[in-house]
Amino acid sequence: MATASALVHGGVAAALQAEEETAAAAAPQWPAALAERYERLEKLGEGMFGDVYRAWDRVGRRFVAVKRLAGRAGGGFVETCARDFSREAASLAACRGHPSVVELLAAHAAADGGAGVDRFLVTECAGPTNLRQYMDLRRREGRLPFDEAEVRDAMRQLLAGAEAAHAAGVLHREIVPENVTVDAIAGGGAAVEKKVVYKICGFGMSEPAAEKDVDGDGMLASPGPYRAPELFLGSKDYDGRVDTWALGCIMAELLAGAGGAPFFGGETDAEVLEKMLRVVGARGIVKWPGLERVAGQERAARLRKMFRRDGGHLREVFPKELLSPEGFEVLSGLLRSDPDSRLTAAAALRMPWFRRRRGFGGCFRGAAS
Repeated sequence: MATASALVHGGVAAALQAEEETAAAAAPQWPAALAERYERLEKLGEGMFGDVYRAWDRVGRRFVAVKRLAGRAGGGFVETCARDFSREAASLAACRGHPSVVELLAAHAAADGGAGVDRFLVTECAGPTNLRQYMDLRRREGRLPFDEAEVRDAMRQLLAGAEAAHAAGVLHREIVPENVTVDAIAGGGAAVEKKVVYKICGFGMSEPAAEKDVDGDGMLASPGPYRAPELFLGSKDYDGRVDTWALGCIMAELLAGAGGAPFFGGETDAEVLEKMLRVVGARGIVKWPGLERVAGQERAARLRKMFRRDGGHLREVFPKELLSPEGFEVLSGLLRSDPDSRLTAAAALRMPWFRRRRGFGGCFRGAAS
């Protein structure tokens, strides 16, 4: 007769096996050619357009990430089309070779039972977590906020990735912590040193700069807490500085150490925009020559009346004890409400803050293993 312990442990094992089988059954089928080359492992995440799995490339002998763009609605996904697939693939291909942008390895499209077409993008597996997860991990470990050297190292990498995308004619339009991969690589020395590596991914809402907003999704592409003021106002004539605004929001989050919560959080878009303008100052946007053109005369007049004396209090939020004058010059330059005076990625990287000795920045030490 089986012991009680054996029955209990046997029941747990059976339950775990059942959970694994259920998860496997729920996972969407990959086309035969894809499944033959790539062994699907754990799910890395999912969004409104599809899901991402880590996989083992049997030919290349390496781990990769396989992103599926759902060809039909259902299961919480929005139906995608060939244009969505080609847009993301083309953007990744244009940025290929830059160390701060995930590398596109392959693209696959296959008929999905005649009811739709699932399409797949295979990229390098750039890291085990995204920046949102990494911030949450550090919060639980009591390692927030990031210190200035760590923030400078992260921003140098992310701005370099954005600069490369813009130079290739690509606007990302959705640079958020969830679209930044995080990994650590071992360094040398007696103790184990690790450099944190950040890469931009998630080009699903990207657009060629020459065709900006042809889909009319400029405002919707970027979530509210990372959306530039001109997009809130309905601008369709924007450029790469919508991406540098988003990077400024990420920089503020890293410095504030709010446990992974957006720095400009709010319940509604109106609430988020007002918070942005109160913190960074609205003088720039209300004096912006394009204000009437994008917002209309009535709304522009209302904004000018509401914020006419509002110079912002960003320096009070990030005093000198927290951020050096050189660092604040970058942060405030990225978060200028006037898009015409906002720093581009290239201009930001030329600021004195980034001319400091690089060393092995953004490092942390652990016991040798």
